[in-house]
Amino acid sequence: MSDDSTPLRFVTPRGRLIALAVVCLLVTVLGVLIVVLNPDQIIPLLLGVAVIGIFGLGGGISIVRQLIGSTVLRADADGVRLAGLGVVPWTDIDRIGTTPQGELGLRFRRPDALVTNPRSSIDPADMRATRSVSGGYDLTFSERELGTPPGDAARALRARRP
Repeated sequence: MSDDSTPLRFVTPRGRLIALAVVCLLVTVLGVLIVVLNPDQIIPLLLGVAVIGIFGLGGGISIVRQLIGSTVLRADADGVRLAGLGVVPWTDIDRIGTTPQGELGLRFRRPDALVTNPRSSIDPADMRATRSVSGGYDLTFSERELGTPPGDAARALRARRP
């Protein structure tokens, strides 16, 4: 039980995002070189413009979106906020623990706690399938997603729970 008002956040690690940014930058530079070195040849020109568009513009948008939406879980006094899915109140969370596969698991008191949320894209059949293979948990999160060992995340969430 916690009376701390500071939200607990689990953010996707930035290492892979930085690697993606470097790759996009390098490929975009290659696209610019193709355009600059072949201004009179249509196929290389089209290829260069496509590379610049896909890796420069598309990669840039992807990186910005991932930076903005990098918080996977946020726990505060109201409950657990799940990225892109909404808030699950503490009263709807039955159990927080680690799955047999070593992932963070959340089990809900009401199976529809997240399904009925208008922001949720979770399908009840998917939740049942997850529950059957994860030791009874409705949602699971890997260390890669959380940026911290799932056991540590489970302990921190249980400590934050009012």
